[in-house]
Amino acid sequence: MRVWLYGRLSNDDDVMMNSLENQLEIVREYARKQGYEIVGESYDDNVSGMRFDRKGLNQVTQAVDAGKIDAVIVKDLSRLGRHQMQTALFIDYLRQCGVAVISVTEGLNTMVDEDELIIGVKQIMNDYYAKDIGNKIRHGYRAKQKEGLVVKPPFGYWKDRNTGRIHLHPEASVTVQIIYGLYCEGLGQKEITRRLNAMQRKTPKQIHDERCGKADGKVYRWTYQSVKNVLVEESYTGLLVNHQTETHGRTVTPVPEDEQYRHEDFYPVIVDREEWEQVQELLKANAKPYRGNTASHRYSGLLSCGDCGSTFVPRIRCWNGNHRVEYLCKSYMHHGKNFCPSHRIRESELDTRVQQYVEEQRNRWTAEQADLRRLQRLWEMKRPAINTHIADLYAEIQRLEQEIDVILMERIRSEL
Repeated sequence: MRVWLYGRLSNDDDVMMNSLENQLEIVREYARKQGYEIVGESYDDNVSGMRFDRKGLNQVTQAVDAGKIDAVIVKDLSRLGRHQMQTALFIDYLRQCGVAVISVTEGLNTMVDEDELIIGVKQIMNDYYAKDIGNKIRHGYRAKQKEGLVVKPPFGYWKDRNTGRIHLHPEASVTVQIIYGLYCEGLGQKEITRRLNAMQRKTPKQIHDERCGKADGKVYRWTYQSVKNVLVEESYTGLLVNHQTETHGRTVTPVPEDEQYRHEDFYPVIVDREEWEQVQELLKANAKPYRGNTASHRYSGLLSCGDCGSTFVPRIRCWNGNHRVEYLCKSYMHHGKNFCPSHRIRESELDTRVQQYVEEQRNRWTAEQADLRRLQRLWEMKRPAINTHIADLYAEIQRLEQEIDVILMERIRSEL
């Protein structure tokens, strides 16, 4: 039998018991003893089992679609996934392709009818475990925020990963002071942007990329927005504010100021409070009223350059009496090809791509709904048997507990 070996490790796993090396060694040894042909193996490191867009799992799918394998071997079913419905759908997809999932330590095979009931119970337990861990992580993160957690400090600071302490960045902190000084002197954000580029002051992204070793050959420039981000950053006064937003599913909502976690004198001060408040007043006084997008270009503000990160701006082109709308990289328009290659795309092509994407998503959603309804019908058929099995297990637990009590009492009497 042709098999694929798969492993997964997440943050909440016991590293000693579920290390990737341990998982793969267990499934390799099992495959060798069974005489299976190992076609390939893949793994996902530090990835939650609630997600199914994983690189290692995608390799499994590719092997299945290519008809290369007859089974996927995992240490246990939780390695495949902890989301009950998603895992059930994935197992059902494999079953329809004639591919089994073999759980070594649990002795389960998704192609064996007798194992199907136990697999369903395992999926319920894995789903509950993942949700319980998620709640604990969120509560722990909230507690760390109250204590003063900083994941990524603002431009101007750096965090010592060994001690967790925040320090002034010698170059970036000076750049922050230059920006505030120039603005207080009456210079606008565009002029400050021009001067910073002329002085070749390093941008926030440049400093980040240099620390990560990703800055080779790239051109970095200050922009109007990056200057404004510095001017409104209150952290430079020493204040740390955590828990400013809450996320529920895909919805992000702001948290009232009196419920946020504020830590005074947390950061080393770069700009004193009086100067920062002066800058905020100047920003309000200089702000121009928003007049909206007067042109009806439907993709305005939605596109960004994959090379430099700048937004795409619409332009109307005239050719042989015909008008068409194109979107171009803003940085290329302002600074030329020395900063960013020429990128442009027609609005009509965007319309076509968006329509294709919407149709693909609609078809996928329709197929998933059909699978969901089929699984729901299957669950309704099996629910009585599962409930009976669970009740039998509880009865067995009670019987064993009673036996333990009897044994303990007999041992106590014998010792007396």
